[in-house]
Amino acid sequence: MLILDIAIVNVALPSMQRTLSLSAENIQWVVSGYALTFGGFLMLGGRLADVVGRRRMFLAGLVLFIGASMLGGFSQSGGMLIAARGIQGFAGALVSPAALSLLTTTFKEGPERNRALGIWSAMAAGGASAGLILGGLLTQELSWRFTLFVNVPLGLAAILLSPVLTADAARRGAKVRLDVPGAVSLTGGILALAYGVTEATGQGFASTKVLIALALSAALLITFVVVEKSSSQPLLPARMLKLRSVVAGNSVAALVSVVMIGAVFFNSLYLQEILGYSPIQAGLAWLPQTVLIMVVSSIGARIATKLGERTLIALGTLVLAAGMLLFLRTAPESNYVTVLIPAMLVTGIGVGLTFVSVTMAATSGVPDRDQGTASGLIGTAQQVGTAVGLAILVNIAGSVTRVYLPQGAGAVIAGYHQAFVIAAFISFVAATLALIVIKRPLALPAVGVAETVLPRAIQPLRAAAQSQLLLARCGPLLPPDRVGE
Repeated sequence: MLILDIAIVNVALPSMQRTLSLSAENIQWVVSGYALTFGGFLMLGGRLADVVGRRRMFLAGLVLFIGASMLGGFSQSGGMLIAARGIQGFAGALVSPAALSLLTTTFKEGPERNRALGIWSAMAAGGASAGLILGGLLTQELSWRFTLFVNVPLGLAAILLSPVLTADAARRGAKVRLDVPGAVSLTGGILALAYGVTEATGQGFASTKVLIALALSAALLITFVVVEKSSSQPLLPARMLKLRSVVAGNSVAALVSVVMIGAVFFNSLYLQEILGYSPIQAGLAWLPQTVLIMVVSSIGARIATKLGERTLIALGTLVLAAGMLLFLRTAPESNYVTVLIPAMLVTGIGVGLTFVSVTMAATSGVPDRDQGTASGLIGTAQQVGTAVGLAILVNIAGSVTRVYLPQGAGAVIAGYHQAFVIAAFISFVAATLALIVIKRPLALPAVGVAETVLPRAIQPLRAAAQSQLLLARCGPLLPPDRVGE
């Protein structure tokens, strides 16, 4: 539902603009308002899930999301609709990390969790394409208002099914406080960054408005780093950044998000503006890829159990790079079946393998008490990657198109092709990063309390205990007279 809402309104934008008399400059905020607040508040939502309780935040966020959807559907002005979309994004930022952390804490790390994350990834892929298809159908057959009303039955169904979720409670024992300065500086920094790059797609990075937003973002993010170093209970605990899989998983998630949004954005424009597809036809054109992503995500979860996240991320991103290069075959008059379908299917395989393995890596080794934060972190990485990456790709494509401007449609496609080449390179970088940063652990994993909270005096005892456990496991491989050694 949350991912569906990012895509579902795109097809309905012209109808919204006509009904509510929105200007060309303001209509973009129907999409950007949701994306900005969703991405900006994800870390705060994840931390609240850890502190207040995951099921509580899941339900509270759903109730708010349903209310905002109804407000948007009944909107009588552009400002009312944009405000509703902003509230929707904030509510989504509460629900998303709570939902993912409920999943990762319910299923044990390993094959069980991998299968669950495979289903999670398949639903995410399904939501993205369902938004493109449903948006066209609902707008054409009913009204653009139903692109928002559709969330009401979905949200109510989730609330009615919520009793099956494991009940959790706010942390007991030591007093827990929320890192408000950290939350404000990080959220403000992300919002300013997302706003700046969003505006850059239309005004360019040299615009005064864009430069001010980016400068403000840099100042707030630097403030966040300073605040976190001095906070006793930081929004982003330093112990999480010591986990190589978390760092690599989130870095790759950001890079892959750039590639995925580039493929969807440019090919959606290509289908409608170059090949002349209707909005519904353009949405349905993505259906084969969507089905394949859902299937591959489920299979990829099983493959990851055998090969490991590192291998699967590298394999998936390399396949994704190949898919981007296949899109270079597009021309002003291309055949959908022979040109687009092969590229979409190869890309779908890459996305399916990568999405599930990246989620596994980003939550691997994280103790239950930090799973909400980990879930918020990967969501933030994806949203920032999407916003920043799309702005960069759009500007690159635009600059190439301006060079070839007299060639008409060929000039536009030349810009698209340059964006696909950059996306393929980014995929290759992601594969390399995964292979370098993610390594198999050489020592046995800690059991119980995380190493970072053990007193230093206990560390030698813990190391000795691990050595004894390793010897005990190796004992059967040694001759009987040397087991004691």
